[in-house]
Amino acid sequence: MNDTRTLPHHSLPTVPTAHPLFSPEWLRAAADATAGQSPHDGTALRLGLCLTDPPPGVAGRLLVLVDQTTGALAFRAGEWDERPTLTLTLTHDDARLLLFGDAEQRVRLFEHGGLVLEGVFLFLFFLDRLLQQDPSGVLARLRRCTAGAPPAARPWPDAGPLAIPEDEAAAARAAAEILPRTMDALRAELGRTTPGAQLHVGHAPSGTEVSAALGSCRPGVPFTRASRPIWYCCAKTLGAVAVGRLWERGLLDPMAPVSRYLPWYDGDGRERVTLHQLLTHTSSVPMGLDPLHGAMAAPVALRRELLRRMTVPTGTPPGTRITYGPWWAWFLIAEVVRALDGRDYERYLTEEILAPCGMDATRVVLTPREYHAEADRLPLIHITGGGLPSQPTHWYATEAACTRPIPGLNVRGPMSDLALFFTALADGGRGRHGRILLPQTVTALTTRHRVGLVDAFGNADWGLGFRVESRHLGDACTAFSRHASLRTFGHYGLWTSAVFADPDAGLVVALHLNGKTWQEEHQRRMITIGDAVYQDLRLT
Repeated sequence: MNDTRTLPHHSLPTVPTAHPLFSPEWLRAAADATAGQSPHDGTALRLGLCLTDPPPGVAGRLLVLVDQTTGALAFRAGEWDERPTLTLTLTHDDARLLLFGDAEQRVRLFEHGGLVLEGVFLFLFFLDRLLQQDPSGVLARLRRCTAGAPPAARPWPDAGPLAIPEDEAAAARAAAEILPRTMDALRAELGRTTPGAQLHVGHAPSGTEVSAALGSCRPGVPFTRASRPIWYCCAKTLGAVAVGRLWERGLLDPMAPVSRYLPWYDGDGRERVTLHQLLTHTSSVPMGLDPLHGAMAAPVALRRELLRRMTVPTGTPPGTRITYGPWWAWFLIAEVVRALDGRDYERYLTEEILAPCGMDATRVVLTPREYHAEADRLPLIHITGGGLPSQPTHWYATEAACTRPIPGLNVRGPMSDLALFFTALADGGRGRHGRILLPQTVTALTTRHRVGLVDAFGNADWGLGFRVESRHLGDACTAFSRHASLRTFGHYGLWTSAVFADPDAGLVVALHLNGKTWQEEHQRRMITIGDAVYQDLRLT
């Protein structure tokens, strides 16, 4: 006969009751789970959540305070009294994935086009790490009382020691013979601000050509000289050259409004936006209002429609502040190229710039076949800095992000190829297999067009699509090296990559660190490495 006696109360497992996310019951459970934690109001990241479909009784607007050091969380329902750092408009299900999903699920929220983000997107990377690692343990406690919460994310498996190919180890040793200070500076960052690095240095006067890779490009996979890291905003320089080529052909005027070439981009202030503003990042649209923030990897047609509907703020004349356009600006440039030439942006860059420069390993966008063949070898961005462990991420590494064009961002290729491009520019526009620009056009693109403006990220003088060395404005504005000439031009890539050419020194440097750290630390390591290159080549 079955024993139906009840177990003593103390022997029963305690299973929290699951409640709908952001319901009154859930918010009370969240208050209990976060008791004793206190995100600092002055420095905490303020995440505003606006639900498009809150279930009955569920709060439709939430402010989440996130301590960027400890991961402590606080939830406040209702209206907020000041603009959050980031504001996300999304569905109730997507909000649940944002908080409790794994890193890949969070990234995919920005690929279906149903989410709207306002604010500086860069903070999202560090928020992603906090949500993934949950250093305060709050999310683990809240998961148990959240109805429909996905399973806890699995940690990356321990990959064990790296198996470095002998030819890569030999190349690194050879690089250390020629550039000892540079390689020491790179090795000092391994395991601290980055898991891996890829470097190419070319010095025409001495005939020096050095390529090397160090560390891992993703857990368990060594970085090699052939690895294809994402270029991030260093890829914007390709778009600037595309504009230069069309300018040479008399097909566009960089001072003209974009609407001259894209008639659909008109009205609501859009008609005031010029190509010059896009290339110098001086339009009236601040970074936080980039209409493609939540849809940078969404289908092209959807992104085009978002730009058709964007409104340009009034009250701030263009040219009075730096308004960096990570996505929308180069999407428009890509549309102009397509409208004037007939080829799509990806094909235009491949045929008119990559091929003449001999950049055979670079892809403006991967095909699905290429992605599946390389997915387990593609370098991943790791979030570092801030005292928390390094976190591999899926940002720009999913199939959608790699196979859908994101102009000015998701180009992938080895740093040796990026260096070929800048070598061509330094040589007056002459590539290995053909000319990409006239010398006077190179000068027009890389001379100073934006002066007298500085932003919080150290951006200062700018050409047409190129960052120009501004060390004369102080350490905070030094871009590439304290020894670089003021004619030096190049670009940064979202606190990971950097490339520059110094025409006076005959020097080209292309560098990728797959650890994304905070701006101050990234600038310090870039300048340390850049200075070391000049010292090793006796250019100081």
